[in-house]
Amino acid sequence: MDGPSVPESRPFDAIVIGGGLAGLETARRLRAAGTSVVVLEARDRVGGRVHSQRLETGYTIDLGAQFIGDVQRRISALVDEVGLTRVPPHTVGDNLFLLPDTEPVLRQGEGLPLSLIGRLDALVAMWGLDRRLQSFRADVEGLDAVPAARFVRDLTHTRVPADFLAAYAEGELCASLEQTSAYELLDQVASAGGMDGEGNSARWYLAEGTGPLADHLAGRLGESVVLNSPVTKIEPHGEWLSVDCATGVYRGRHLIVSVPPQLYGRIGLLAALPDERRRAIAGYQLGHVIKTILVFPSPWWRELGASGRIQSVGGIFNQAVDTSPANGSVGILVLFATAAGAVRLSAMTEESDRIARAVGWLEGVSGRAVPQPIAARSINWNADPYSLGGYASRRGMGGWRLAPDLFAPVGRIHFAGTETASEWRSFMEGALQSAERAADEVLDGLAQRGGLREIGPVC
Repeated sequence: MDGPSVPESRPFDAIVIGGGLAGLETARRLRAAGTSVVVLEARDRVGGRVHSQRLETGYTIDLGAQFIGDVQRRISALVDEVGLTRVPPHTVGDNLFLLPDTEPVLRQGEGLPLSLIGRLDALVAMWGLDRRLQSFRADVEGLDAVPAARFVRDLTHTRVPADFLAAYAEGELCASLEQTSAYELLDQVASAGGMDGEGNSARWYLAEGTGPLADHLAGRLGESVVLNSPVTKIEPHGEWLSVDCATGVYRGRHLIVSVPPQLYGRIGLLAALPDERRRAIAGYQLGHVIKTILVFPSPWWRELGASGRIQSVGGIFNQAVDTSPANGSVGILVLFATAAGAVRLSAMTEESDRIARAVGWLEGVSGRAVPQPIAARSINWNADPYSLGGYASRRGMGGWRLAPDLFAPVGRIHFAGTETASEWRSFMEGALQSAERAADEVLDGLAQRGGLREIGPVC
């Protein structure tokens, strides 16, 4: 449908672009403060990179973001508010490890399969990393010019600990350490409270999936959430900003952009940004991730004494984890292909081919034929036109030096989304933290100028 002209469109205190956790929580906070707000979401659903699917078996799987930790206070509070059930990943049994040029598969009860020298090397590397976290912000010029791959290698003295540390870092970043700076890596770790925080970030998954979190937030907003509304144009008009999308043209005093930075060009935002910010966005590195979920009649790996946890260094699948229901009535393995592994796997454009590849990989790891899955999904988040990657995108080399204030407000334009978070960046917790900041910025601006009152939902 054709939208109304800018002068005739309904005015709002704030327009939010993007109906993921960040956009929905920003809107909820603004609504609670008495402001008028509309959320424009391109998809036919809310949640963004949070997306759950109910299976015919009666169980729910998460196609996107899944794990939380008690140290993440915002997402934990939201889980309690919605009344969802926490389930710990299964950890009983041996963890399996695959190393390049190493046969057979290594089994380890706890920790990494390292020699005494390797363990000492890993401990020294972790100590060195924690030490750098205390002072790295004073050296943005130097560290933002150093590839994270070199930084990780310099922390270690032997090959196997270096391989494990690099694999862990690439798994968290979902990006190549050669194309990511040491500063970006350190900022990511610091945003999670250090390595201890990262280690405590996956203590639980939710029996009902994470989708109900987004549904709950959207339910509080009602008709203020407008689906199937991809934005194509943003224009300033004096005291107002106008936003063109598939469902019309909207006017707002403030605009909150909560889509990933790689989509800024598509929504017509780049022209409103300073040159150095446009250049930083142009150099953004997409996070590469393919998440494959295999549902089996039972958790068969437990019969082999395995926990279901697998870590592969340099393999097409980087990691696997057991997320079966607490009663073990079915077996669910989640396989992650990230960074280079995801790029390789994305050559298989058909979901069924990726699922078959995952089953074959498990057979190679376990050394036996595995049962046929009763349900399976394999989601390439880079192929999603409204995400173009996950878990999050990253500044490219030199991006921090170029635009250290990349997500500071530009006039009445504000930024939310996990990429913009200063705490728990790339996590669901980061999305909620960014929403707090963005909502506070808008409310401060409205208080200074005199904002609109609640004027009802969008037509």
